[in-house]
Amino acid sequence: MRVANLGYVILEMQDPAGWAKFAKNVLGFGVAKSLGEKGAKYLRMDNAPFRYMIRKGEADRFVAGGYQMASKKAYIDQIKAFEKAKIDVCHGDAKACKHRAVKAFASVTDPSGNVVEIFHGRAKGEPFKPGHGIKGFKTGKMGLGHMVLPAPNNEPTIKFYLKVMGFGVSDDLRLPAFAEGLPDQRVYFMHADNPRHHTLGLYNFPNPTGVVHLMAEVNTIDEVGDCMERVKKAGLHIFASLGRHANDEMVSFYFFAPGGIGIEVGYDGKQIKDWSKFKPTKSKIGDLWGHEYDFPVVE
Repeated sequence: MRVANLGYVILEMQDPAGWAKFAKNVLGFGVAKSLGEKGAKYLRMDNAPFRYMIRKGEADRFVAGGYQMASKKAYIDQIKAFEKAKIDVCHGDAKACKHRAVKAFASVTDPSGNVVEIFHGRAKGEPFKPGHGIKGFKTGKMGLGHMVLPAPNNEPTIKFYLKVMGFGVSDDLRLPAFAEGLPDQRVYFMHADNPRHHTLGLYNFPNPTGVVHLMAEVNTIDEVGDCMERVKKAGLHIFASLGRHANDEMVSFYFFAPGGIGIEVGYDGKQIKDWSKFKPTKSKIGDLWGHEYDFPVVE
């Protein structure tokens, strides 16, 4: 498998400094030194140079996820796989690589319009300790966490990640439609070359922000609960109460960060030590308990 983990994400915000302040005050992230992109804020979760790049933009939206490749060879092989599949590849120039603290990166667009970046040769960052007494986020070789992306062009998008990028299947979750006249919901979960149950999920509906949610994992239920209290104090909307998922067994809650970006904070996510012995599941329930959803009504 060529993809090692989700190394970074890029967001575009009208107020990058405000988003960075939220991330520090609520999530316990740190603000990293600038890597040169004008107006951007870089956020840390661990010893990596950054995990979130918050660009200055006219709209609040998710821009791209950056996948760390297992090696330079894996990076080159992935480029070849894109070219073989007749997918247009945009190679990052030296300045853009500097902004990401990597030796090389390239970007493509998946069949649902999501921008995918791949990279190798990431620079090492300085030691980092999260705020609010958090001992550490579960990152390292498992990457920053996971993300769920909108994939309305569902089957071709799933095929792209499985066949072209080489992700493995973790779980195929099917849920009833949330409104009459709409198709059933589907979230297709995939893993990279690390123990995290899933690095990527694909949801078969569009999303106005470009991302369904981003997940950050901590080490204790108290750290989850403390974060939930900070979210409430900040006046941010919790759209899923505390609960445990059925497939990855994560205990978590969800809320909307500034700009409408969905964030999941959890702990105790399942890890698979040997994927060769894992049998992908087909789930019909999303949760073992909790996760009562409360989405704002848009009139």
